[in-house]
Amino acid sequence: MVNHSRFLLIILLFLLGMSSAQALDCGRASTVVENTICDNKELTWLDRLFTDSFRDVVVENPQRVESIVNSWTRSRDACASDACLQRAYLNGIGQLYGVPASFDWQGVWWNTTSTHGNGGKILIHGAADWGFKMDATVWGGVYSSVLSGSVNDDYGVGYTNEIAWGGHCAIILVPRSDGKLEVSSDNSGGCDMLLPGEMAIDGVYVKAASDPRPPATLLTLGIMPNKTLDDRFRELVGDDYQQYLATATSFVYSADEDSLGATVLTLWVKGMANRQSAMIMYTPDGKIWALRVEPGKDNKGLQLHYVTTEKDKSRMPKTLANWRARFTER
Repeated sequence: MVNHSRFLLIILLFLLGMSSAQALDCGRASTVVENTICDNKELTWLDRLFTDSFRDVVVENPQRVESIVNSWTRSRDACASDACLQRAYLNGIGQLYGVPASFDWQGVWWNTTSTHGNGGKILIHGAADWGFKMDATVWGGVYSSVLSGSVNDDYGVGYTNEIAWGGHCAIILVPRSDGKLEVSSDNSGGCDMLLPGEMAIDGVYVKAASDPRPPATLLTLGIMPNKTLDDRFRELVGDDYQQYLATATSFVYSADEDSLGATVLTLWVKGMANRQSAMIMYTPDGKIWALRVEPGKDNKGLQLHYVTTEKDKSRMPKTLANWRARFTER
């Protein structure tokens, strides 16, 4: 449910003039500081990040945030170098989030906001006064990447733009008062070469011995609309349910070409859409048709698995038949 009072408060704050926390419009940059920021991709990203941080926290204590933004704007505008502007943004983001005076960085951190089939794990070690070492693993479908480097502790905020083999990939780690880490990367700039297939290190991390996210189901993913149909699908496909779940690292609605009034979803493993995919059709009265494609034995050719609740198991809906025709059986 939308919190209307918070929404109206945000609108009111902007109407009252808190536009100083809006991201820079580089098409209208008019001062030396603004032009310097817009000429530096890393600073432009930090400016957007500061604006996002403002929007995250303004509803909690608008007077406190307004005071921080006004003071921060003056300190930022007094800068005369890229390094000063970078420090100003890190300081401002730390103030907005109210980073704790001390924080236990070391340990294994897991991205709790990654979607099914995607994830991130950060090992932080070697903590010292200057900062710490970071070894992060990010995955999405068949893609995975490792991002390692030294992270400086600036104003209680972790920051690096020296990821190994990453050019100028910049990552910021912000401690939260609830003990979690808010992690953001310049994934539209220097980090994109390290994060193929729309992977992202960004998210909210918690420290844990193993991935704390609860196991997904086709119901929790929204592929099945209710528990009754999810249970019916489990009964229909048996052990293959986990294979459908593993295939669903990406999924979209598709057209019902048979005009059955069916909901149609196409699922695939990110990076393997042509070899590991599935299509599920279901109607409001509980009829189900499903087809799954996977690599054959020893990764040779393709295997197709078709199931349905209908008595005629040999008759496949046109929707599925047309989709199956995209794959070559070998």
